Amino acid sequence: MIDIAKKILRRHTPRNDPRMLLSGAAECRDSHGGTIVNIVTALIVLALLGLGIWWVIKSLGQAGQQYSEALVDAKYSAITIKCQTNLRAIWQNLQMYVVSNERFPPSQAALEEWSGSSQLFQCPAPDGQKYVYLPGQNEDMSPENILVFEPKPAHNGKCSVLRLGGQIELLTPEELKKAVDVTVAKLR
Repeated sequence: MIDIAKKILRRHTPRNDPRMLLSGAAECRDSHGGTIVNIVTALIVLALLGLGIWWVIKSLGQAGQQYSEALVDAKYSAITIKCQTNLRAIWQNLQMYVVSNERFPPSQAALEEWSGSSQLFQCPAPDGQKYVYLPGQNEDMSPENILVFEPKPAHNGKCSVLRLGGQIELLTPEELKKAVDVTVAKLR
């Protein structure tokens, strides 16, 4: 029965009927317009997604760089603390030597032998060198005198020093040279 109705409609509706042409053109226009809107929408969504991914990658890169810098800073801080801990142990060994012998050790070799560890006299920094002991001092001298020091900077351009008064400091090479010169002048 439906087939019969279709045949009747085909016979009575001419193929060139303007109503049919307009409705077909509208359908065609709507489908093409929808496709363009869909494509533009998809491009906008993909662009926003790409922008979001770029921002995340950029943020992770900056965070990674900050994390790496923090690790390097922590490592240098740990090395500096280890170096200062070595100097603190040397100071304690010097104090025990003074109590036992009533004077400071006559040489670095005597101090190292008394301490029992040559590792104690080496800065743990990768470019750290052996500490230098300035013998010939006594407890009555200025506490500002340099007793033990690093000959080359290993801690962000500074050298660790142990003063006669027991203070441990970081000095620039220029400050260290001046302080060592003053100490050596007092020893003469």
